[in-house]
Amino acid sequence: MRSLVWALAAGVLLALAPGRAGAPRTSRRPARPRGCADRPEELLEQLYGRLAAGVLGAFQHTLQPGPREQARNTSCPGGRPDRRFRPPTPLRSVSPWAYRVSYDPARFPRLLPEAYCLCRGCLTGPRGEEDLRLRSAPVLLPTVVLRRTPGCTGGRAVYAEEYVAVPVGCTCVPAPGSDDPDVKERLRDPQGDPARAPGS
Repeated sequence: MRSLVWALAAGVLLALAPGRAGAPRTSRRPARPRGCADRPEELLEQLYGRLAAGVLGAFQHTLQPGPREQARNTSCPGGRPDRRFRPPTPLRSVSPWAYRVSYDPARFPRLLPEAYCLCRGCLTGPRGEEDLRLRSAPVLLPTVVLRRTPGCTGGRAVYAEEYVAVPVGCTCVPAPGSDDPDVKERLRDPQGDPARAPGS
C-alpha cells in the first residue's frame, strides 16, 4: 500500500516539474511601444511664428485673464454707463464682450484668448438698455495654429497646420428676419453717441 502511495506522489511531482511537456508556460509580454515626446517649446514657437507672423502669438502672451477676471463682467451691462469712469473698449460697445482663455494641450499656442458676447441683443435703447430686435454677433479672425497629430518622427510628436476662426470681438447686427427701419437707423447712429458705436 505504501509503495502505491509513493508511486502516485512521484507521478504528480514529475507532472508538475518545470520543462516537461504539458507544463504551463509563461509567455513573454510584448514590448511596449516607446513614448513619443513632445517637441521643445522653443521649436514650436519658431514654427508658429513663421506661420502666423507672431501676431496672435504676441497677443496670447499679453492677454491671459485669471479666473477672477474671467468670472467678472459675465452679465450684459445695460443702462447708462457711469460717466465718472471710462470702462475698457469692449464694455463701451453697444455689443459688449469679454475674454476667456481657451486651453488645448494638443494645440500650439495652447492658450488662446477668445472673445464672447455679453449680451444677446445690443445696447441701443434710449437709456442704453438692451434691444432684442438686434443681435450681438462675434467677429471672427481667421488664423493658423499648430495641431499635434498621432504621427511620431524621431521620437518626437508631429505637428500640422490647422486653420481656425478665433472670435476677437462682437458687433451689432439685425436679428434674423428683422426689416424694421428703426432697427436699421439705430445701427447707423446708436444714441448719436460715437463712444457707443457698434463694434467700437
